[in-house]
Amino acid sequence: MVNQRGRTLGWMGVVCLMCAGAAGAASAADLSLQPGVVVYNADGFVRISGEIKNHTAQTVCAPRVEVFLMDAAGKPVGVKSIVTETKAGLGQEATDGTVATREWLPPGEVAVFTYLRDRKSLSGGAPSKHEIRVSARQCEGAPPTIAVDDFKDKADSMGYHELTGVLRNSGKVGCRSPKIILGMYDAAGKLLETNYIEPDEYFQKKLAPGKTVRFRQGSISSPDWGKFASFKYWGDCASHEP
Repeated sequence: MVNQRGRTLGWMGVVCLMCAGAAGAASAADLSLQPGVVVYNADGFVRISGEIKNHTAQTVCAPRVEVFLMDAAGKPVGVKSIVTETKAGLGQEATDGTVATREWLPPGEVAVFTYLRDRKSLSGGAPSKHEIRVSARQCEGAPPTIAVDDFKDKADSMGYHELTGVLRNSGKVGCRSPKIILGMYDAAGKLLETNYIEPDEYFQKKLAPGKTVRFRQGSISSPDWGKFASFKYWGDCASHEP
């Protein structure tokens, strides 16, 4: 993998079992990781993108990654973040990571993620490789189903995109805070960046089965750490209310 400056970047993927509490027996094939674009110094930030694929026969929820940064010698690079500080405060192992942009991950589909850290928050050597551990949890309640209809991408001469379309509840249960999840890909099919659009009128409100809501958002810029080629997108909802 090579960044825009031509420097070869390493990717070391580690696939773990699903989190404890998932229904049924888990195996190493339950979740897999597809690497995206990695840049260890993108204007002072570490950026690691990728996809988590669900190989089970059921929808899983809250897919996430733990990220272990290392220097050229393989020594750990420390990270101070809200994630590590919260875990330390709870007496847990202070590993760093991030959640995927997608909450509900159906069988055979992918959830996209971007891990972003300011290099000022790092301690130790300069990061030059990393390992990833992926996980997800069992969903609570029936999974919602949101379709994306009439998706349109209008780009201007400056490379900014205006996206419009319709979110439709094609399932049998309500969808709280419906949204469209966006993956921005290069010509080789590698994920560059993630984003989402959430219509304001349904924030923390439920879109009933069969109902629709339009979305529109402009001024979405193309990543400058890779050459953008296309969008992929998925409908999603927030987790069910307790």
